[in-house]
Amino acid sequence: MMPTSDEEFFNSLLKKPTVFKNISCLSVTYIPPHLPHREEELRTLAKYFKTIFEEKDEPLRKISITGPTGSGKTTLAKRFGQLLENIAKQKNFRLVYINCRIYKSPYLIISTLARQLNKAIPPRGYSFEELQDLLIRLLDFYSQKILLILDEVDYLISRAGTDFLYTLLRISEMTTKQWISYIFIARNLNFVHSLDASTQSSFQTSHISLDRYFEADLRDIIKSRSELAFYDGVITEDATELIADIASKSGDARYAIELLWGAGQCADDENSPIVYPDHIRKAKALIHPEIRREVILTLTLHQKLVLLAAIRKLKHTKNAYISTNDAISSYKLLCEEYNENPRKHTQIWTYLKELSKQDIISTKISGEGMRGKTTLISIPDISVEAIEDFLVKTIENQKKTIEHR
Repeated sequence: MMPTSDEEFFNSLLKKPTVFKNISCLSVTYIPPHLPHREEELRTLAKYFKTIFEEKDEPLRKISITGPTGSGKTTLAKRFGQLLENIAKQKNFRLVYINCRIYKSPYLIISTLARQLNKAIPPRGYSFEELQDLLIRLLDFYSQKILLILDEVDYLISRAGTDFLYTLLRISEMTTKQWISYIFIARNLNFVHSLDASTQSSFQTSHISLDRYFEADLRDIIKSRSELAFYDGVITEDATELIADIASKSGDARYAIELLWGAGQCADDENSPIVYPDHIRKAKALIHPEIRREVILTLTLHQKLVLLAAIRKLKHTKNAYISTNDAISSYKLLCEEYNENPRKHTQIWTYLKELSKQDIISTKISGEGMRGKTTLISIPDISVEAIEDFLVKTIENQKKTIEHR
């Protein structure tokens, strides 16, 4: 019998059986207690930072972790930070994690760091120089040892330039002691070559390079995460093997975990108590390794609208590329649909550049056969249908959140 109201439908969903014991263990933000095939790197971090709690003034500690997408860089750094926090419960220690793709400016990063020390500091109201001086005073006043994890630091440098990194490293030289230790996370060390000589000298770090996961590694990771997220006996051996096989093409553990999550959702939708290989195949059709949920979720509302506009125009025309004018026209129609005031032309250009920097779209200048020069937009790495539904849902959820504030 079908539910007769929205409330009954919602209640029926809450009572519906599920294969998930703890679905949060498949979240992109979840840090598991054990990291298969990253044990040696965790020990390397422990050896490097073993003096962080000593009273004497130790040299500035900083290390870079690099590796391809899904190789466990962020999880490794955060898990190490958790271990330090557990050890340091009786000590004056603070772990600060900042994703530079979310906190996109030097001001936001310094402000976030200062507010970790004193919640009363307003997010706005200071100049950058005033905020920097305030942070130095706070570090000396609270005398806290801090491990600062800067994730996707290469993205910040490409966006904001190299001066900020030099300023950040010099802050420790301007305090009475070396209060801050650093972990920098990037895809590779290419960004170091863009630093000027003085910043390179200050930036010299130890380095951990993570390789992509192999199929056997992914199998162990899937089994480990399945034990945390699902009830016993839910995941068949064949399903585990299939996920490992699919994800081994990219060596991306995050993609493997998303497939696991998606397959569980498919099993629940079909009222199946077991996750079978066919659920993996259905999840694969909905999830693509190139553009994933966490990337979309970091976008602002109007960045999402611009992206959705480009997707729908590409879908409608069935062409490989559309012009920026086509994208802008489609964006304005979407703003009417969602009752949003469209941004000005220059701001839309900024959004397009940002989407290009994040490798969500690709752009090129038109060649022969088109009148004048115009920028062309494409989404080469994924079927537009594959992300349209998810993008629409995130926009609708964001609109609801804004309206209820």
